[in-house]
Amino acid sequence: MGNKPKHILIIGSGLAGSTLALELIQRGHIVQVIDNLAPNSSSRVAAGIINPVVPKGVKKTWQYQEIFPAVFEYYRNFESLLGAKFVFEYPMLQIHANDNERHEWRKRGEVNEIKDILTPEGDNTIVNNCGRLDVLQFLTATQNALEKNHQFATEQFKHSDLIFLESGMIEYHGNQFDDVVFCEGIGIMQNPWFNYLFFDPTGGDILTVKIEGLSNDKIIKQKQWIVPTQQKDVFLLGSTFHKKSISEVADPMDAKFLLERAELITGKLVTLIKHQRAVRPTVQNRRPYLGRHQAYKNLSIYNGLGAKGSALCSWLSPMMADFITYNTPLNEEVDISRIQEIG
Repeated sequence: MGNKPKHILIIGSGLAGSTLALELIQRGHIVQVIDNLAPNSSSRVAAGIINPVVPKGVKKTWQYQEIFPAVFEYYRNFESLLGAKFVFEYPMLQIHANDNERHEWRKRGEVNEIKDILTPEGDNTIVNNCGRLDVLQFLTATQNALEKNHQFATEQFKHSDLIFLESGMIEYHGNQFDDVVFCEGIGIMQNPWFNYLFFDPTGGDILTVKIEGLSNDKIIKQKQWIVPTQQKDVFLLGSTFHKKSISEVADPMDAKFLLERAELITGKLVTLIKHQRAVRPTVQNRRPYLGRHQAYKNLSIYNGLGAKGSALCSWLSPMMADFITYNTPLNEEVDISRIQEIG
């Protein structure tokens, strides 16, 4: 590795925390992860859609060249490491709502920049390089691997229990660490060191539903999306958006809306199995927050992945691990120094 291995405490075992932990371990560091395993955390209530297209303007997603199609190989490597299956490639059928939308997608599909991933299909469009990360399966497999090496603790982290030692180390409940990385999801809003960063909480509902006879070989999208699972006739359905909401209480009216939309899209009976609601720590311009605190250099943040987190982690987690290991620069659009310099 070239550097002395560090003892690193990671707060949070969602997508950011879990992928970062695996990356740091591969770089020779000693990692400890703490999470309260809240069942409605944004990572645990996530469809895990991997989609290379931004519908508004019909363009490739931010950092497409860095992420696609390598994102699938990234998770397949972890499948081999962890002995579990959790990443799946599917095309996505984009159902157009009207002639104007259909014309926009057709026109954009002729542009060199994006035509390689858009294929007309009847009145609609197939989007290639899509898929799904079974996030819960991935998180569970990672947790199991960490627990085998006594690197995972299920508990509520207390910011006030961090002790900054004169040696430069940080102590937490009797253990000393070189660095602490906060991957807390929405919990970051209570973080005393990074509460200057802007977050806009966004609630969203995801349903697990039964749709008999619906093909499970593609993702279907028309504003809402229907995503296959590995269970016969079982799909994930979402999503709604509740801006500036931190409620995790599921509203039956949201489920009713989504069920009606799914029946309209598929023409089939859709039966509710489970209704979950979570809150994402949405950030401005959809650019995640990575980097060190300006004053406390051994405190770092990795947060704000948003709806495209499953794809973004494949690019950002190795970057964050190299930043911690070798102090290599972060992408300037995600580096929190851009905010610290202004503030």
